Amino acid sequence: MSQLNHCVGCGLALQSEDPAYEGYTPKEEATLCQRCFRLRHYGDTSSIIGRTVAMEPLLSKLHSMDALFLWVIDLFHLEESMIDGLHRHLPDKDIIVIATKRELLPVTLSDTKILTMLQQRVRDANVVPKGYVVVSDYGKDGADQVFKAINIFRNNRDVVVFGVANAGKSTLLNALFPSRDPLTVSQFPGTTLDLVPIYERGFTIYDTPGIEMRSTFLHAISKEQVKLLQPKHPIRPVVYQLSEDQTLVIGQTAMIHLIGAKKATAVCYFPEGVEVHRTKGANAQTYWNAHTQNKVPYVNVEEKLIHRTHKLTHDKMDILLPYVGFVTISGEIDSLESDAIESCDLYTRKAVI
Repeated sequence: MSQLNHCVGCGLALQSEDPAYEGYTPKEEATLCQRCFRLRHYGDTSSIIGRTVAMEPLLSKLHSMDALFLWVIDLFHLEESMIDGLHRHLPDKDIIVIATKRELLPVTLSDTKILTMLQQRVRDANVVPKGYVVVSDYGKDGADQVFKAINIFRNNRDVVVFGVANAGKSTLLNALFPSRDPLTVSQFPGTTLDLVPIYERGFTIYDTPGIEMRSTFLHAISKEQVKLLQPKHPIRPVVYQLSEDQTLVIGQTAMIHLIGAKKATAVCYFPEGVEVHRTKGANAQTYWNAHTQNKVPYVNVEEKLIHRTHKLTHDKMDILLPYVGFVTISGEIDSLESDAIESCDLYTRKAVI
């Protein structure tokens, strides 16, 4: 047992005594637990779905560390990347924001606008970072800038990479250190289960478990759909011109009602495979009842619809389906309403694109 240490994939302590207990490996010389080995070599995700790491103990552990912190934010899922009360959990810590998945946003959206959007949202969260770095191509494009920020602000300390589940932390670290044994990555939350230390370039950088901020839609849908909702290619916007009461039906998840539309536009930003249907408002419920069964995205159990009326707070607004995508609404409408299943906590914001 003396050879066993920690799994280089997920960070769990390795053990070879109990196959039913986490961190098990049948080989004492192994560097991966059996779970990570099967995920990496066979794509076995059976032990991942539903695994979560408690937020408070994790943030408490991070709070105790004297380190430079890299907060990884998914640009496409910007709101889902926010961490409630981060400024209270990590007060007076040096934080660098690393924004991932630039490649998913439209190429027409300039880097300047992306940075402005990101800075505004981080300010709204009452966090004052030391700097921002935007990366793309799974972290390969922008890696040099990440190292530059680390060199400027590390001050002989360790580095901690943190963020919500699926923000791209492990993928980023694999891009930063391509020559080492790669961290375990997948499209599913709950892959990294403890701090994973990486000693490179004369300092230790830690991968951390994804922080689960709320009950996530990803746990309510099938594995195939989880993969679909983690796109690997740029999102292709779909534009609808609206001139009357119209409803957008998104899979078997939500209906967005644009009431009294006059020269209005709805631009849908969803991964390929998410099914969007436009219909007259008067026909929406009939269409929902008759035609949405198992339309992507859908949940595995029947859920009731929650009706919401949204305030028109900006001339151009986004209505978000967490972990799915968003619709940008502009032009003249009298009111904006929605019906969404319980696990889809739909909400609005000022348009980011």
